[in-house]
Amino acid sequence: MSKQDFLNPFDQIAATLPLQGKARAIIHNGLDFPTTRDEYWKYTRTAPITSTIFKQNEHKVDAVDQYLIEGLNAHLIVFVNGEYSKALSNTDFPKGVKVLSLSQASADEKIAMCEHLGMHAKNEGQAFNTLNTSYFKDVAFIKVEDNVEVEKPLHVLSLSAGEKQAINMRNLIVLGANSKANIITQYEGEGNEEGFTNVVTEAVVGPGAKGGLYIIQNEGDSASHINSTQIEQAKDSQFSVVTVTKSGKLVRNNLNYEVNGEGCESNMYGVCFTRGKQHVDNHTFVDHLLPNCNSNELYKGVMNDKSTGVFNGKIMVRRDAQKTNAFQSNQNVLLTDTASIFTKPELEIYADDVKCSHGCTVGQLDEEATFYLQSRGLSKDDATKLLIQAFASDVIEKVEIEALRESLEAFIHNQFAN
Repeated sequence: MSKQDFLNPFDQIAATLPLQGKARAIIHNGLDFPTTRDEYWKYTRTAPITSTIFKQNEHKVDAVDQYLIEGLNAHLIVFVNGEYSKALSNTDFPKGVKVLSLSQASADEKIAMCEHLGMHAKNEGQAFNTLNTSYFKDVAFIKVEDNVEVEKPLHVLSLSAGEKQAINMRNLIVLGANSKANIITQYEGEGNEEGFTNVVTEAVVGPGAKGGLYIIQNEGDSASHINSTQIEQAKDSQFSVVTVTKSGKLVRNNLNYEVNGEGCESNMYGVCFTRGKQHVDNHTFVDHLLPNCNSNELYKGVMNDKSTGVFNGKIMVRRDAQKTNAFQSNQNVLLTDTASIFTKPELEIYADDVKCSHGCTVGQLDEEATFYLQSRGLSKDDATKLLIQAFASDVIEKVEIEALRESLEAFIHNQFAN
């Protein structure tokens, strides 16, 4: 199937912003989708996505209660098949917090949105980013004004509904100076067999701002998901990203930090649980440009059956980024002999006064620990489940939102109940 055949269903979507027209010209005129010949995609085949004719389904959703996180008290913003649903959203936001969709924004609000939209995520040579920019139908825009602390999380729920549904979901987050906010982006599926979600998130973190982004991926075992997140940090800011992959046939996460200020703290945590023939690929890149910054990175994988995991994390320390502390770790457990993991942590350092380390581990559950727990009266299944929960807890405990953390703990418990 040709690239044009793949793009034809998307070309039915109207372009609403000039940047979309420019991106369409790029993707139609020479920009190809990656293959395993590209080093950056060496272990992930995109052909299952690019050889499928996707749809733009008209799907009505009356309620999303079944997808909500139990006990979570949050400001809710709902998108169905990439379009904002006012009826399903909570529009009562506190003073100093602006939450908009592109489709509902006024002319002035669109101008304010376009000050950042497409200015941070890299499109050059990035076909899926360009695909998103070309064909997003709507944008989830969250802006927190200077010196505003948002007590409740801002919860963006994206629902993919309908067979072979394709979504280009766009998120834009702007945190003003000395502000504080936590954002949850949750991706769920409803009858979306063989669906495809392509997400681009741009987050601009102002001086002294503190925030967290929680990415929860659970669109179903036959769906594919590509998620690209670009973080821009200013002086003395702190920002964390926690990515939890619950399901998906093919999942690729690209997380990029540009640390463009002194005194920044950047945290990246992730955990994935794969089964069957699922494939989850996590790529991270942290670019330290200025001195006196810290970055911490911990990704964990639990691979079952014939599933595959990939981790490629790179920390770049530029010449001017003296006094940088950067730590990176990837740890994996293979529950079967047929599961596999490809891991490649990297450091590229051009400064001489830094503290940086990286490492990875791949293994199976500790047989002695399993035997010990069984000797204390646990069944083998219960012992295995307890060890997996303990293994994942280093990431789960980084979730500051209590209701979300408890829901993830419950998911792990249920995932390995048998």
